[in-house]
Amino acid sequence: MKARRCTAPTLVVAAIFLASCTASRRDVSLPVPPVARVVEERILYAPVTWSGDVRIVRPLVVTRTATLTLLPGTRVFFDVPEPATEQERQPWILVLGSMVAVGSEEQPISFSSVHPRRSELDDMIQLQKAKEAHFRFCRFERGPWALHIHETRVEVESSTFRDNYGGVRFQGDTVLLRGNRFEGNILGVRCLKASPLLEENTFLRNTTGVFFREGVQGAAVHQNNFENLEYEIKLGEGQTADVDASHNWWGETQKTSLSERIYDGSDAPGLGRVIVDAPLATPWGQAPRTK
Repeated sequence: MKARRCTAPTLVVAAIFLASCTASRRDVSLPVPPVARVVEERILYAPVTWSGDVRIVRPLVVTRTATLTLLPGTRVFFDVPEPATEQERQPWILVLGSMVAVGSEEQPISFSSVHPRRSELDDMIQLQKAKEAHFRFCRFERGPWALHIHETRVEVESSTFRDNYGGVRFQGDTVLLRGNRFEGNILGVRCLKASPLLEENTFLRNTTGVFFREGVQGAAVHQNNFENLEYEIKLGEGQTADVDASHNWWGETQKTSLSERIYDGSDAPGLGRVIVDAPLATPWGQAPRTK
């Protein structure tokens, strides 16, 4: 049995280190352009298109009859007050209908919290059995969980998740994450009872890259770059199935044994194994920047 790396003290130290590395960037409130349109609605019932600068000051619901479309270059500033009680806590955008946020390399769509809100209890965008959702060339920064997906088929591609509590968490259905960058989060990806496809992503300087909590079947994790602070991939206590994580680049493994950066059945009896056959000799695509 290999030595366990993950202890409460080490996780705390890693989180403190991560926070200190990015504190100067995250602890300052973002200026909101005076021309930003303030969204007054609480509920959308019909299709709506956003462009330019948009300021969200209260939770918004996109109903089953509505589609929220964001044009390339749109910048969304979340300026939602901290809830007074836990009972009042809501996702900043709850999608029951459809959401399409497709930017471009030249004009990405950004979602940022005006005030740093790295809470594990909140979501920027939550999809609950939504009709459809597409995110491409988007940036999510300075927030809690960027995307929280429940039983919704979602494609997230060519997007950046930086300095949040978490990037993407999801439960149920098939979620495709391709060509994204997860950097400086506590958790890059967390999934539960799903069949995820993760390919061509970069996980850099997160405390944990990917956490398979439980009930994940048929996971495919290929051609990704991993170089995180604590764990590259971690299995939760209810994750008994193996995870196919072959054909990935695992960073500078000569500095720290890869086995110490994977938490699976070799650490705790009853867990599945993370299969890391045929590791890539060089990073997939562009190498992660380590400085």
